[in-house]
Amino acid sequence: MLSSLTIQNFAIIDEVSIVFDSDMTVLSGETGAGKSIIIDALGILVGGRGSTDLIRYGSEKLVVEGLFQFNYSSKIGQLLESKGIDWDESEESLIIRREIHANGKNTIRINGQLTNVTFLKSIGQYLVDIHGQNEHQTLLDKNYHLMLLDEYGVNAYGSILKAYQTVFNDYKKLRQDFLSAQRNESDHVQRLNFLEFQLNEIEQYHLVAKEDEELEALSQKLQKANENEQALGTINYLFSEAESSVITQLNQILHVLDSIKAHNPQLENNYQRLEAVLIDVEDIAQEIALESLDNFSDDQSLDEVESRLAQLGQIKRKYNMSIAEIIAYYDEISEEIYQIQHRDHYLQQLGDQIKLAYEKCLQLADQLHVERENNALSMTQAIDFELSALYMDNSRFKVDFLMVDLDSSLSELIGEEWLRLNETGYDQVEFYVKTNVGEEFKPLVKVASGGELSRYMLALKSVFSQHEDSKTMVFDEIDTGVSGRVAQAIAEKMYGMSNEHQVLCITHLPQVAAIADQQLYIRKDVENERTFTTVTSLNDSERSEVIAQMMSGKVITPASLKLAKELLSELQKH
Repeated sequence: MLSSLTIQNFAIIDEVSIVFDSDMTVLSGETGAGKSIIIDALGILVGGRGSTDLIRYGSEKLVVEGLFQFNYSSKIGQLLESKGIDWDESEESLIIRREIHANGKNTIRINGQLTNVTFLKSIGQYLVDIHGQNEHQTLLDKNYHLMLLDEYGVNAYGSILKAYQTVFNDYKKLRQDFLSAQRNESDHVQRLNFLEFQLNEIEQYHLVAKEDEELEALSQKLQKANENEQALGTINYLFSEAESSVITQLNQILHVLDSIKAHNPQLENNYQRLEAVLIDVEDIAQEIALESLDNFSDDQSLDEVESRLAQLGQIKRKYNMSIAEIIAYYDEISEEIYQIQHRDHYLQQLGDQIKLAYEKCLQLADQLHVERENNALSMTQAIDFELSALYMDNSRFKVDFLMVDLDSSLSELIGEEWLRLNETGYDQVEFYVKTNVGEEFKPLVKVASGGELSRYMLALKSVFSQHEDSKTMVFDEIDTGVSGRVAQAIAEKMYGMSNEHQVLCITHLPQVAAIADQQLYIRKDVENERTFTTVTSLNDSERSEVIAQMMSGKVITPASLKLAKELLSELQKH
């Protein structure tokens, strides 16, 4: 249920905040005041297409924010949990905020957490159902009729449809593979030559999984070892190989000391100490020399590793794949080469597989067909009942199942008649009606007038709403083209739907306005050369005046005011 809606800088709306009743709310006002703009804003809030063109002139961004109440155990709760979005289970409330900036930035938050339009749409379909005049086109397009029938029968055979779609996906792939395998022989020869070339090329590289990663690590290790070896060589050179090496200079110093210590006994201790230092230095020099020789004993040189890495880099760039992906691709083309070389056997195997998959699909499609026929009868009876309540007593509704198409491609190749299957089975349906006694059924698109279409759509919505979780149902001038007792019947039908769902309705009919629990008046004013839209919740006295104006036009007469009060009093008894 939509509890409140705030709109800022949207079209001609500067800022409005609306608190909605939980049952039925009517939006009334003069044409162009902004009633449909409010519905458009709600549509954007639940995933509709947004555009910078909707931003009020002179503003940097538009903002739409709504507070919804929902059952946390419903599909909405499951979706929120899947995205890790928090909500207060005690209040079961949801705040959705959407901002569209002049620079094109689109920001969506659900309970303060950023999300995207795709997820917003998935949530929105369970929160709000908007029906506008353009939805009549859906009713007139037979391509949507099967979808509407399945929407009605989702509880009866939704699980069968889901199981069928899982099996169909396997069948669809096998069908594509089978038809692909039937290409002419020259295509297979060309394909085989190309694949064999790639296979031989990849084999020349003797690829090993993760080899490039291991060689990269080894290259770094070898580079470090080379650096260490150079450093140790420098130390060894300074210790013993240079012309004035450390050991040479120490020996020279000892020699000089030895020549003078006899005359200077105090130098004997220095001589002995320096002699010990020389021994230590010689030991250290020898150890470093041995370390330099044994520093790295890997069989591969750095040049060999770098050369192999260059080879691997070349094939990775050529195929634009990683080593693991090239190995997987090698296995894939090996299988394809085998299939081409053993084409007859492969086709036989594939033919057996596709027959088995087809039989599984057909079995479930047959079940779907039976369930759809049963539900079509149930839906027909329910819609006929609703039409009767809308003063279309002589109208009859029918779901016509069209002739099943054959899959000519497979039928010709396999030599048997195969039905054309798709994601929904093999059924094709179209809605037929007859509007008068003694007439034959004809396609809905060829028969119904504008007012009749409104009633057919309302009848469908009324029937479908009985099978849906509670949501906000929005009707944007669905009552166009009707008047008199039909208008009151439509009013009563929408009010009846508000027992299970929150109903928001834009109307110009006094009967619809009078029956609602809440009436909002939308007005457009001009101030300082700018247009502003205001929304007012009417009390009983104000409602009487607005309804009287609906009846008599701009001038409210005592008679129309009296009639409006009587209508309001009578219809509020519901």
